[in-house]
Amino acid sequence: MLVPTTATILMLCVSSLLHTTHGQVCQPPQSESVYFLTSTLEDLYVATDYSQGKTLVVFGDGPQGDTWFLVDTVSRNTYYSNPEDGCVYAQFSPEQNELVSQIWSQCLPSDAELERSGDVDFYHMERPGFDWLVGMKPVPDTDYFYKHFSRINSYGVYKVPDESSFGLVYQYSVGLSDPSVFDRDLSACVEGPHNMF
Repeated sequence: MLVPTTATILMLCVSSLLHTTHGQVCQPPQSESVYFLTSTLEDLYVATDYSQGKTLVVFGDGPQGDTWFLVDTVSRNTYYSNPEDGCVYAQFSPEQNELVSQIWSQCLPSDAELERSGDVDFYHMERPGFDWLVGMKPVPDTDYFYKHFSRINSYGVYKVPDESSFGLVYQYSVGLSDPSVFDRDLSACVEGPHNMF
């Protein structure tokens, strides 16, 4: 089974719904989406709650899967759980902290360049170690956009496996169908090395 890195999660899952506020492209406080990874033909369910600073990624098309990642930007921890190995966690490395501070925010960075505009708006961002192209489509009858796809080119500390570098959102919603989706039992999680993700 594919195990994406923290960089993969942070980029694929910088939520799926975006809102334009004062010239910025911003995401709502809470959202859910399902990504289709085109190389592996796998689904990733993603739930984001900015008020808690949490993103949950579950392998499959819903929150019920038993293999998951939880990214907590408040504690700066990433948790990973699967049936074979149990649950492990690691704090963000200094490089990942930099990544989080630059792109893990409710709005796209101010230097995100609009490359093309039409039925899909294409934004491009570059940082040391990676570049990222995202395509946003409007949600009908709202001021929001959803991230239709995400493509990541990475190298060095942010290396993202090729098979998880391109994903398309095919289900999305503003808000959370179940706010308790983040309530995972972390009591049995053991600390792993900082470079594990």
